Amino acid sequence: MKVSVIDLGYNSLKLVSYEVKRDKTFAAYGQESILARVGEGLDETGMLGDQPIKRTLNALKLLRDIVELQHVDHVLPIATSAVREAGNKALFLKQAVVDSGFAFKVLSEREEAVYSYSGARAALAVDSGLFFDLGGGSLEMVLFEETRIRKILSVPLGALRLTDLYAGKDGGFSRKNYVRMRKRIVDLLPGPKDFPADQKLDLVGVGGTVRAIARFDQIREKYPVNKLHNYTMKRNSVQLVHQTLNNMEVKDIKRITSIGQDRARSIVAGSLVIQLLMEKIDFRRLIVSTHGLRDGVLAAFLQDPVSYRKGSIDSLIQRPKNVSSNTQSPGRQFIESLYSGGLMNKRERAILLQAVEEIPDLPLTNPETLFYVALESDSVLSHPDQIILSLSLAHARGMKRTDWIQATYQGLLDDDTEETVERIAAIIKLSEILEETGSRIRVNFEGRHKIRVKVEHGHRHFPEELLRASLKDFEEVFDLKIT
Repeated sequence: MKVSVIDLGYNSLKLVSYEVKRDKTFAAYGQESILARVGEGLDETGMLGDQPIKRTLNALKLLRDIVELQHVDHVLPIATSAVREAGNKALFLKQAVVDSGFAFKVLSEREEAVYSYSGARAALAVDSGLFFDLGGGSLEMVLFEETRIRKILSVPLGALRLTDLYAGKDGGFSRKNYVRMRKRIVDLLPGPKDFPADQKLDLVGVGGTVRAIARFDQIREKYPVNKLHNYTMKRNSVQLVHQTLNNMEVKDIKRITSIGQDRARSIVAGSLVIQLLMEKIDFRRLIVSTHGLRDGVLAAFLQDPVSYRKGSIDSLIQRPKNVSSNTQSPGRQFIESLYSGGLMNKRERAILLQAVEEIPDLPLTNPETLFYVALESDSVLSHPDQIILSLSLAHARGMKRTDWIQATYQGLLDDDTEETVERIAAIIKLSEILEETGSRIRVNFEGRHKIRVKVEHGHRHFPEELLRASLKDFEEVFDLKIT
């Protein structure tokens, strides 16, 4: 099934198209972005202007042709702060239906924050923290702790809105207006009193400004991994990026390929919001997510279309609990038994559980290509752990030498990476057999270097010789005697 989400923001209009599987998992296969600037002039008049409306309606006609050409099954049009705040939103929404056929769902501040948070949260392994989505018109924030959302905040600190309010005609900021903008940001941002004092929190950010400064930082640092999702920026890096951009003219920022012409005008204001948020609440690092609002909207629609259309978000506020051990797949159960027996550490366990989840979707290709395919996919793992996962998958598929790959990423890897890869690859081989055949291995530990395994055959053909060979590799790598 194909589903497209149309996201009408303060500055840009985006179409993202997804392929949805039967188990309701999904992956994006195409996207379009148009600088419609529907929120232009909104703060001065309180209304959507004639020209912004005209630009937006013309862009919607183009998106209608795209989804019709692709034979999309469902289209989910959503609008955020600009349309939400406009005095003439009803007239605009009616005209959008007439001209394009798209009936927009105007998200409340609460809906926008929760959908964006749930889309990012599903793609990251973060237990407690502050999530934020910095858009063109507003800044949405969600304070979360394990399975609960503690607080939802929305403030009018969008990057483009601040730029329109305080920048000159050339897009630059006078010293006086920069100070005024900084004061407004500090006054509207939450402070330490709004957060639990005894809780260690991570800061997770989404949005075009976040992606732009992260990519700029990666280029500056000569970062070896070409991906933004789960990239971590330290506070001093965010400060340095903002200072660098603030000292440049807009015409020079436009030449920076990682930022682009469309975002050059608003990047200074946006990066200042992020910097001051980190300073005011004393966050030491920022975790970047490339998943957010559109992923959350699609997930909510797939979970319960009726509740989505009614605007009910109660089911998204509580995060589902982990699957109990008695319903785990054979591969996962095997991994958990080895972890509980002390044969692997917490980090190796997390990498292996992710491997079991990703293996069914990996292409049948040569090991070297497999490494890059696995590394390019978005994962809940940190970048160093995803490199190890990708190396382990390639090793399990027959790649004997990985030292040349490790040399490329040596700044992100530990000295014992090769040993870790061999251990994880040996378990991956066994887990694949169990998953493919529906079989299970019961493990009993009879000493520090001795274990007894009992194999319960599944309903499909069981490869006994392949299992023996894989167990022998496992035995050697872990220095064990297996009965």
